[in-house]
Amino acid sequence: MDQLLPPEAYPTVLLFTTGYGIGPVRSLIKTGFSANKRSDVRLYYGVENLQKLAYQDEFEDWEKSGVDVIPVLSDPPANWNGATGHVQNVYLKDKPIANPKAAVAVLSGNQNMIEDTKAILLAQGFSAEKILETK
Repeated sequence: MDQLLPPEAYPTVLLFTTGYGIGPVRSLIKTGFSANKRSDVRLYYGVENLQKLAYQDEFEDWEKSGVDVIPVLSDPPANWNGATGHVQNVYLKDKPIANPKAAVAVLSGNQNMIEDTKAILLAQGFSAEKILETK
């Protein structure tokens, strides 16, 4: 994904995924995009419950590579202390992006999430060509 390069020009990368959309995002993380050379890399990963949260055993490695993994459950168990609801709403409550023009977003998964997130990012000043969708 050339749109993510060079890391110095795009220090912020936001990854938004739901359900099956984790596949392409996982590939991006595993092949590497210099996450450790960026100041802010976040993965907002939304699923219904813990049983549907794929690749949990890899989260620690992803974190070590520079990706802040934020699991978001829409139907969490009573003892869940993490984020709940929809990934785009969790993002809105999170720390703001310092410079949207120096950021890239990758969206993968549920089409409603993609459309909602894209509208949010555009309203915040992201460049349309830096909001990428995986298929």
